[in-house]
Amino acid sequence: MPYTAEAKRKTSEYQALVQPTGDTPGGYCLGTGMPGSMLGSGGYPMEIIQRQDQITIIYELHGETRRIYFGARNVAEQNRVPGRSGYSSGRWEGEVLVVETNNLVEQLDQRTTPHSDEAIIVERYRLDGADAQGRRMLVAEVTMTDPKFYTEPVRLTRRWAQVPDGHLLPYECNEEVWRDRIEMLTKKAGEKVP
Repeated sequence: MPYTAEAKRKTSEYQALVQPTGDTPGGYCLGTGMPGSMLGSGGYPMEIIQRQDQITIIYELHGETRRIYFGARNVAEQNRVPGRSGYSSGRWEGEVLVVETNNLVEQLDQRTTPHSDEAIIVERYRLDGADAQGRRMLVAEVTMTDPKFYTEPVRLTRRWAQVPDGHLLPYECNEEVWRDRIEMLTKKAGEKVP
């Protein structure tokens, strides 16, 4: 990746912090965010629900939900709340869906695409033929620009095969992880009591 010096420094510091423990956001039930969620989320499937003024994408991994707004359904720029998935607005250019995502927060935990809060992601979706099994293919060409983290735009392509009659499975964090965390917090709180 064409990292800037700042990005190299920040990602190195982050890796030095979390590598010894193996901690990940997912281990604490935090979703992947953009662009990781749309780039595959570890190969988990997604479901797309389309309305005239909004497209909703549900990713099986972490049950992440992403909304892409169109036209008057968009929130004014000054009222958008920054987050891991940012804010996505869409438009159609003929048969191509163009989605622009901004209002992201800095994410050093993105495995292949860490970014700053200045990142802007543009996705171009199109249907493109069929795979060897005859399933329709959805292709996304992704361009991420981020002057703080990259010396040039990052371009990636992702393909999905349609699964007729497919459905998402529940994805929940392990109950025991939460119980263990509460137990650890309880012990720490008990140690502080005189």
